[in-house]
Amino acid sequence: MTLTDEQIIEILDKWNLWNRKIETGIIREEYLKKLELFLKTDEIIAIVGVRRSGKSTILLQLLEHITTKKNVNKINTLYVNLEDDLLYPYLDIKLLNRIYEAYKTVLKPKGKVYIIFDEIQKIDGWEHFVRSIYDRKENAKIFVTGSSSKLLASEFSSLLTGRHLTLHIYPLNFKEYLKFKNFNIKTKLDEIHNRKKLIQISKEFLVDGGFPKIILTKNDLLKKELLTSYFNNIITRDIVERYKIRDISKIKNIALFYAANFCESVSFNSIKKTLSEKSVETIERYSAFLESSYLIFLNKKFDYSLRKQMANERKVYFIDNALRQAVAFQFKDMQGNLLENAVYLELLKRGKEIFYYKGKKEVDFIIQEGLNITLVINACWDLSDKETEKREIDSLIEAMESFNLKRGYIITINSERLININNKSIKVIPFYKLGLEKEL
Repeated sequence: MTLTDEQIIEILDKWNLWNRKIETGIIREEYLKKLELFLKTDEIIAIVGVRRSGKSTILLQLLEHITTKKNVNKINTLYVNLEDDLLYPYLDIKLLNRIYEAYKTVLKPKGKVYIIFDEIQKIDGWEHFVRSIYDRKENAKIFVTGSSSKLLASEFSSLLTGRHLTLHIYPLNFKEYLKFKNFNIKTKLDEIHNRKKLIQISKEFLVDGGFPKIILTKNDLLKKELLTSYFNNIITRDIVERYKIRDISKIKNIALFYAANFCESVSFNSIKKTLSEKSVETIERYSAFLESSYLIFLNKKFDYSLRKQMANERKVYFIDNALRQAVAFQFKDMQGNLLENAVYLELLKRGKEIFYYKGKKEVDFIIQEGLNITLVINACWDLSDKETEKREIDSLIEAMESFNLKRGYIITINSERLININNKSIKVIPFYKLGLEKEL
């Protein structure tokens, strides 16, 4: 049984702007600006990121923008949600062709069309369909989204090399969180005047995380239910279904291990022993699946030898503080870990290449640009204890000397001052300043 053209358009109608105004939420300007730039190119645009981070909403915001500000006819836009239950029985490459032909036949758009295929990894071989439209030089701008970094994996890269641009979407950063909280900082004077309030809001951010719907939800019990469903959907839809994993409990236990040990150094062998798993290869493979879904990030220790980088322990970071808190057991006061995780995510969202450093002492983050290490950063909740302060400073000084750097940072929750030692400068700043500054 196949769908008729009219049935296809009826299914698509509820998702599209054709006959109605669709609620597109709070505008996320930085992503919208990047997408506007991408509109000027011929390339296919791949939008990737963790489930529920706002990919679909941001693309609908783009369609709303071009139809209201750029005078594009609403009929010239097409949004296809490939997770629609009504499309589920038909998910194959033929469906993509049927949708595209039904759209052109029934709506008869004139001129350039803007097409979004949401969660396109649901369809095996989708890249062949997308490339065929590109190679035929049809007057169409194509966007594809996916909740897996494997959207950019081997088959995609080889088929679409030179034909695509990529935009990574993450949960809200601190500046976006302020906007969602209707708290706007426009000038440096605003920042100075609202210092205490910004510290308080940054503490809330460390707990609330950045998933847009969670931030806009008031009820704490409902928040936890939503976050638990996010976690389960990432495991089942983006990992178990995609990689055809039979033992769901095994992949979930590994994910929960990482959640419990976030901001800690781990090795695949140590996880194997802790979980009594038979094969370290299974741990390594399942960990790669968790990374591909953007649930976790395994930060490498910096080494000039790539082989040693791969062999060393990794430090675990989680995609979102609130998601982590919703699914993991609490073994200790997690304030410091929540801050460190948030600093990592803030750097990641800026596209930084991040490692950790370990010599005689350890530094949380070092930033590489090109072939050079340009910045060293520690995250520490409170520096009031002298021994803690000395430990943080000494580790930074060691790394700064190793990479011949003059400056470093300690990110705290509320402290701010400048420390000068041996012609080296360490700036202590509160987390909110990291969030508000474009560059350190």
